[in-house]
Amino acid sequence: MIRLIVVLLTILICTSANALTIKLATLAPEQSPWYDVIRGMADDWSKATNGEVKIRIYAGGVVGDETDVVRKIGIGTLDAGSITAVGMSDICSEIQAMQMPMMIQSYEELDFILSKVRNKLETSLDKKGYKVLNWGDVGWVKFFTQKKVIFPDDMKDQTMFVWGGDTGVLDAWKEAGFKVMPLAITDMLTSLQTKKINAFSTSPIAAASFQWFALAPNMSDLKWAALIGGTVISKKSWNKIPEKYRPELEKIAAKRGEDMKLKIRALEGEAVKIMVKNGLKVHEIPESAVKDWTEKARGAYVKILTTPELKAMYEEINKYHLEYLDLKKK
Repeated sequence: MIRLIVVLLTILICTSANALTIKLATLAPEQSPWYDVIRGMADDWSKATNGEVKIRIYAGGVVGDETDVVRKIGIGTLDAGSITAVGMSDICSEIQAMQMPMMIQSYEELDFILSKVRNKLETSLDKKGYKVLNWGDVGWVKFFTQKKVIFPDDMKDQTMFVWGGDTGVLDAWKEAGFKVMPLAITDMLTSLQTKKINAFSTSPIAAASFQWFALAPNMSDLKWAALIGGTVISKKSWNKIPEKYRPELEKIAAKRGEDMKLKIRALEGEAVKIMVKNGLKVHEIPESAVKDWTEKARGAYVKILTTPELKAMYEEINKYHLEYLDLKKK
């Protein structure tokens, strides 16, 4: 019996010593739907490799915002990240074309367009040294403000958060006459508390998960953009994983990405209901205001489309956008 215990302990010690740990960072806080999916993927990877490949998750922005995550993957202090399209755009600008404001207006259209350009986007990321493990949803970007906002002019006396590294979007807001403050998203709560900003745009689930809505309790019910994301790993780190495990780990990651998509889409309405119970006011946007927002958004495209690669990807996505609208008319 003692000999058996010694053998088992030896196996456990050797397995632990030989285990490869993939360090993955995400802004998603623990006990959020995104974290649950990432945690599930980590558990599945460990089981599929008998503990030889483990994922250590750094959640809630503890290693910084998405720009920091991408930078740290690049220098090798992190291996992977579950990030939004904003962070992915730091790797290759073409991703931003999926986020053009007031363009995609349904999940059906989002799925249609992504199915057409997914391979190109993944090829671009591959050329930059990254492998896409999965794609997922973050939800519809909506405005959360301290004062009620219906028309674009209602936003002009408020200061809007924008991601610190997103210079194209920053310039677009300024050009349109709005006040904006570039910040790390990890500074969002403090900036709202100190009234450095009093408006931001994000998905309802993110606003609820981080509790930001409590400090900006008005939501404009406008589909500004469909925010996507995904899990990426540096090819250098991916190639450290024993080749025999890679096909199964890819399948697990892809499955978890689909789980995330379904989960987020199902929970979005519930998140709004929970916030309403806790003081959120939801403001419907009339067609006249939607038209104004669309005109403002379209006018800003020239400022957002800052690289030849991004312009080319936007033209392709717009082609599929128009194709989708034609299909819907038939």
